[in-house]
Amino acid sequence: MGSNFSKEDCFHFPTMDKRNLGTLRDYVRNYNPPEGCGGCINILLFGMVGAGKSSTINTFLSALDPKGATTTCVPTGDDPKSLTPELRSYRAQKLKFWDSAGWNVVEVRDQIKRVDWKKKMEQKERVLQMILEGRVPKGTDLHSFNPDSDISTYPVIPENVIHGVAFIFDINTMDSISDDKMTEFQELQTIVAQKYVHRVVIGTKFEKLGLPEKYNAWIYEFKPLQQKFETLAERTGMERRSMFVVSNQWRGEQIEMIRCILALYVLDNMVRNIDRFLNAVQ
Repeated sequence: MGSNFSKEDCFHFPTMDKRNLGTLRDYVRNYNPPEGCGGCINILLFGMVGAGKSSTINTFLSALDPKGATTTCVPTGDDPKSLTPELRSYRAQKLKFWDSAGWNVVEVRDQIKRVDWKKKMEQKERVLQMILEGRVPKGTDLHSFNPDSDISTYPVIPENVIHGVAFIFDINTMDSISDDKMTEFQELQTIVAQKYVHRVVIGTKFEKLGLPEKYNAWIYEFKPLQQKFETLAERTGMERRSMFVVSNQWRGEQIEMIRCILALYVLDNMVRNIDRFLNAVQ
């Protein structure tokens, strides 16, 4: 494999075989959440436009299929509906994935309107907080949503309360995110932390890092990826052990075993940590 691989500072070692694939899939598919969370675990995917939120949901849904059959039920890419303007949800067994508008879309629009920066950030933080609390109904257009309305207008919907957040980053473009945008992200990430919601980072499009596909099973030991995670940890304040990768590139009618395991490995981690927290607070 060459000197590009190193186990130093590597936190994840998923076993890439059919047995582990079955173990991961069975656990996540058969998981039953504790009482009081609406019978479903809600996971919000949060990231910039084009980071791969919708594609990652498709990957999760494919990985959870008993036979790994690929699905494209979430609009992505050139599909005119792929630029998610509203809060959408997609369910698989006892997991519900929430797709949201890219958090930097509002920034561009507000810059055009010359909205005060501080007020803009307060609105973004308020919208995210309300989503986490389950106060934003499914299908709400997040571009026109007014977070300054009387809170009684948006009561908590128990089955919509978010239990986990996956921050999605395009591994290849993360270095070009400006310091101002990253500072903004840190503030939004703090909102999630203050709500005691489990958080992970998911890096997408790692294929462009130059790792030969036959070595994808050792992706977490790939030095360029470790360096990306180190940089991301410094810029976001999140721990590297909470950072994972998902491949959204498929071929054919079934998701390949390695791609499937990478996706299920993230979900397994999230579900187990969320479950421990929910049981602890009951």
